[in-house]
Amino acid sequence: MTDAPAQPKTELPLPNIPLIHRPDDVPSQSALPRPSLAGRKRVLIVDDEQPVLKLVVRIIANDNYEIRSADSGVTAARLLDEPDFPGVDLLITDLMMPGMNGRELAAAVKAKHPAARVLFVTGFADNLFTGLHELGAGESFIEKPFGAEGLLEAARLLMFGHIADGQVPVDKRDDEAEWEDNRLRTKIVRVLKRWKLA
Repeated sequence: MTDAPAQPKTELPLPNIPLIHRPDDVPSQSALPRPSLAGRKRVLIVDDEQPVLKLVVRIIANDNYEIRSADSGVTAARLLDEPDFPGVDLLITDLMMPGMNGRELAAAVKAKHPAARVLFVTGFADNLFTGLHELGAGESFIEKPFGAEGLLEAARLLMFGHIADGQVPVDKRDDEAEWEDNRLRTKIVRVLKRWKLA
């Protein structure tokens, strides 16, 4: 009896559902249009959990990014020191990792590549703000569980300020309907805009 030849592995497309799917959840049918990006950016993806690392790499590979990945903050820091390392435009990193956590890695990346953006992936968003009032410039986070579209859109918003090429972020200060809101913050922004301070 002879062994049958191994079948080639085929990758199925990623569904647009959260990583944890509950039967009563209905996937959103209103995903924003996300045409291919013209500019190619360099992304470093870091997570100490192999299944999550592979999933994030697979999702991000759907866009036009040059991807490098590492299974720990320490390994990623070593990559930064390689003479032929091309640089980082966007770091997508797990927050809680042994050895070197996501915050420490982000600081190491920004020391070598100051313009790099950082997207923290975390199931512990409360820990992200320990000792902080807010995230730094060019930093954001996405909370687990997330869907494929959510991760791709978060990366685009952080990297480019919009989801689709040619899409200009809306300045809500110019929308008259915004001024019907009586919140104090809205009134302050309106006054600052009149004084040309915002």
